[in-house]
Amino acid sequence: MKTSSRRTLKTACAATMAAGLLAFGISAASAHVNVNPDDPAAGGYTHLTFNVPNESPTAKTNKLEVSLPTDTPFNSVSVKPVEGWTAELVTTTLPKPVTVGGATVTKAVSSVVWTADAAHQIGQNEYQAFSISVGVLPDAGTTVTLPATQSYTDGTVVKWDEKTVEGQPEPEHPAPS
Repeated sequence: MKTSSRRTLKTACAATMAAGLLAFGISAASAHVNVNPDDPAAGGYTHLTFNVPNESPTAKTNKLEVSLPTDTPFNSVSVKPVEGWTAELVTTTLPKPVTVGGATVTKAVSSVVWTADAAHQIGQNEYQAFSISVGVLPDAGTTVTLPATQSYTDGTVVKWDEKTVEGQPEPEHPAPS
């Protein structure tokens, strides 16, 4: 193999590795609370799993609150238990009655609050998954934004509530959607 061919191959490999490391660095730096639905079919039910990383170098995550929509509320919300965490479903009276799945709804679950006991707080370089089952889902093509509030043992509160706009850079604290 000629020296120039080896040099080209080495340069291409180095560029590929650098791009890979840069991509990894960018994804690691943009860690945030996110949500993954398992079957988001309109008119149906789905499990939503929120992945919550601890981004503090000195404190632990001890509380998570996820806000649910009240303009198109879910008429069913169930929580999957997480060891060492208590979950509270907060129900509120809606500003005006809405029809969901053929039923008139005047009250709905507006948020889910998980609180950790001291032994199960999320430490540095750790994350926890929190799951809920919800339905009835809105029409196809509708994006549901689910703002989250993450609390730390040092009193710091991070609100993951900024809407992501297509074609724009990701905000500093994007809301799960």
